[in-house]
Amino acid sequence: MARVLVIDDEPAIRSLVVAILRDAGHDIVSAEDAAAALEWLAGGSVDMVVSDVVMPGMSGLELLREVRTHRPDLPVLLITGGGTRPMLGRADHVLPKPFSHRQLTAAVEGALA
Repeated sequence: MARVLVIDDEPAIRSLVVAILRDAGHDIVSAEDAAAALEWLAGGSVDMVVSDVVMPGMSGLELLREVRTHRPDLPVLLITGGGTRPMLGRADHVLPKPFSHRQLTAAVEGALA
């Protein structure tokens, strides 16, 4: 079981991702934006980050850069709408919206492997 930090500014999406990953057996913590996620990362221990890309304030791409600076080996899965995919060339793991429960759990397991 991995501890996964889920970040999404949309409460319904965040709750859905949290529920899917909890059902898959992971320990989940969540944040509503990248700034809160960075605070959590500074004080807590996680095995992986799952983040939306388009968020107000700091985007998921900016969050990815911060994570890579401080924890380069931490797996990060970015969830994005199809139109933003070309911007994500530097991301290791990307899951396009819409996604199924199976696709999300498979993407998380792949990133953790």
